[in-house]
Amino acid sequence: MSFSNLEDEFSGIWCRSLNQTSLNALTPELIEKWASEKRLINPVAKLADVGVFHPTPCIVLIVEGGKACFPTIPVSGDENWQIRRKQHDDQADLWDKVEWFMPLWLPMGEISKLLASVRHVTRERALDLFKYHTSTLYTLAFQAVCIEQILPLARSLKEIVPLAREAYLGAYSGYWATSVGALIPAIEGSLTRIVSDLSTKATAPDKIDHAVNRAIETAAQLHFDRMWVPPEYKTCDYLFGQDERVFAFETFRRWLKNHFFCNTHEYQGVTWLNRHMFAHGTAASWQQPANFARMVVALATLAAIESWYDASHSVSFFLPAMNDDSTLLWQQALLRGDVQMKLKLAEQDHFRKYGRLVPPLPADNGVLLRKALLSQQCMTDLVRPLRDAGWSVKVNEPDDEALYMTVDAFHGERSFSFALLYSCGTENGIYKILANTCAAILYCGAPYQQDSFAHGISVHVGPVLGWQPPKAA
Repeated sequence: MSFSNLEDEFSGIWCRSLNQTSLNALTPELIEKWASEKRLINPVAKLADVGVFHPTPCIVLIVEGGKACFPTIPVSGDENWQIRRKQHDDQADLWDKVEWFMPLWLPMGEISKLLASVRHVTRERALDLFKYHTSTLYTLAFQAVCIEQILPLARSLKEIVPLAREAYLGAYSGYWATSVGALIPAIEGSLTRIVSDLSTKATAPDKIDHAVNRAIETAAQLHFDRMWVPPEYKTCDYLFGQDERVFAFETFRRWLKNHFFCNTHEYQGVTWLNRHMFAHGTAASWQQPANFARMVVALATLAAIESWYDASHSVSFFLPAMNDDSTLLWQQALLRGDVQMKLKLAEQDHFRKYGRLVPPLPADNGVLLRKALLSQQCMTDLVRPLRDAGWSVKVNEPDDEALYMTVDAFHGERSFSFALLYSCGTENGIYKILANTCAAILYCGAPYQQDSFAHGISVHVGPVLGWQPPKAA
């Protein structure tokens, strides 16, 4: 008997099962009896729980030429299934909240921590917590493995591996916006190559559904150990809470359709990682550095989707150990980052000589580096001399733009405030505000047109390196 004929016979047995008062009434003996009546050869039936993650109670029928499983719970309405489905729906909502999907290659313990942290906070706070958790998960080394050891396994991504490699090195050389922008079109290109059997008129949602549906079909086959099973039990709706692979694929589909590919006027997120906003220039916030790791991981996930789309299973769900290629790429990025920091420091010194700030880049306005440099010089050249002179010192935070910070000095009943500017070339308005509360205004670096920038200021103004604090006693 051919397999197609067997499928027809199995479907007939299932129809008889549905006509029973309850699927719970099914017994192996009854299934064997019906199989014998259909003249299936050597029927043997037994009770078994079938499924990889959360199994389904079934009666498994083995006959010459094939196997089938007949669930003994309804496709909906089973209490345990409903509980799992509710749990997975809640998880999916949390992934949507942070504009992401169930990640592959990460430990479940870390995923649980991330989801727990974002459950009861605002969307904006959830994104901050997502960045915090993934900064220790989607590391430089993790990204290098994705680029060198996962992307090359997918036919749809092989040709963009050099681009991904260059974007990775560019990102860690400080050019985050350029690197994110280079990878955004690669998502659509890869998706198009995966579903090359579709019409050229297929829309992005059509391509997404076609690719993900076939990947889920493959997962459903493996979930039921390649046995015949009633088709309603192989759907995404049923397996969403039963099979973690189906859950990951479906949440990836939702991210693609609801965030990455959704129309500009429909986008409601805060990462701004949206293909149309990038293509049409309607927003620039997609350029934020955190989106680079998202793009690398999204491309690697597409590689996984492809390997289930064509059932090649070339991409494992276990993150491979770093090989020489990914190790060398990772080390190359570390070297680029080290050189970039030295370059940034040299740029800061150069611009400060002319009373200027280094011009901001889309993903780097320079504030963090200025804060670090300003704070460091404050501790070395202002706080330390004040303490050596006998003062107790309170150090205040730099302002939002890291243009200045203040220090309060105390000794007995005497107190003074001092200001430290990032550069002599600071606008006169800031000098005047600080002059109202500070005994002296000092600045990092050399003088640059001090009389012009500090005109009308009566308190002492000068470089911090040339200033001696008054003695406390």
